[in-house]
Amino acid sequence: MNTSSIRACCERRVQALAEGMRERGLRLVLLFDRDNIRYFTGFRVNRVVSSVLAVSVDEGPAHIVARLDFDRARQDGWIDRIIPFAEDTENPLEVVRPLLAGGVRRIGIERDAVTLAQAGSLEALAPQRMELVDVRGLTAGLRLVKSEEELDALRRAASIASEVIERVRQAIRPGAREGDLSSWAEHLIGEAGGEGASFEPFLMSGKNAWLPQRFSSRKALADGELVLFDMGAIVDGYCSDITRTFAVGEVSREQEHLFEVARAAHDAGIAAVRPGVPAGDVDHAARSVIEAAGLGERFPHLTGHGIGVSSHEAPIADRGAPTVLEPGMALTVEPGVYVPGIGAARIEDMVAVTAEGCEVLTSAPRGLRPGEV
Repeated sequence: MNTSSIRACCERRVQALAEGMRERGLRLVLLFDRDNIRYFTGFRVNRVVSSVLAVSVDEGPAHIVARLDFDRARQDGWIDRIIPFAEDTENPLEVVRPLLAGGVRRIGIERDAVTLAQAGSLEALAPQRMELVDVRGLTAGLRLVKSEEELDALRRAASIASEVIERVRQAIRPGAREGDLSSWAEHLIGEAGGEGASFEPFLMSGKNAWLPQRFSSRKALADGELVLFDMGAIVDGYCSDITRTFAVGEVSREQEHLFEVARAAHDAGIAAVRPGVPAGDVDHAARSVIEAAGLGERFPHLTGHGIGVSSHEAPIADRGAPTVLEPGMALTVEPGVYVPGIGAARIEDMVAVTAEGCEVLTSAPRGLRPGEV
């Protein structure tokens, strides 16, 4: 999106946030979560140095940034009121004090994103008189349904992830190391035009997969193993997420069976995605396939999760999840099976809910071997 489009989009989002604040009796919200800040400001936040978005129903938004980021925030952001802070001060949130004028004592925050130090800094501004109210449900709800611009960014992120994971597939062979392949994937993401990986890619083989460690090691791939590779890319702040399972050389019939069960569960989950369906039904559709194969206890995680500016967000597709799917929601479908001594298999794709069903955004071949679709 161009600068004017980003400004218009983010202004609408902040207006919706302010409306939700009024409904909850809040006059001030402070957002610390990096993904929320990008969602509402369009500003790409450094992973090390934080910034804060302050939204006042009386005075509008203010972007609180480290001094080093001040000029870039003024150049790249749309918010006119930018307040710099010094990171080495005793209380860097002292700059918030003017926003408390007029008796503001209830402040909305994302409770899971605020550190103990930050909470202490806030409370020091108005000791014994401040109430921190969790607004994670509000911000998550605003991000549930994606605009067409957001879906386009997700499609481009999914396209890069699909391209990269297929290139990595070509390098799957005995002797290749998990960590080397994951590092190469991160390089390929940048080469393809992505901002970076949406999470640390992890490639797991053999025992590392059936007892999933969820990080790549220095282990070398061995003939007769199943390899599970999970990765994603970021484009314009939006994440992708894809998993494929590969065979190293010749695998056993038992290993092929695990893969077939995981793929059938994946396909059943995808088929269940449509508007009006509770997200828990997607989990049930996928899980039922694995349970019917006698492997229910070997599927230890949820079937899927939402994806957007965060790699994991609402809605969650798990047992009994009540969120009713609507057109514009985006989520993953990723059932898997993990059997000690045999292997692990998982296939994950991103989907966007449409008026008729869903659009599958990731496109890399799903077969166990090169050339298989």
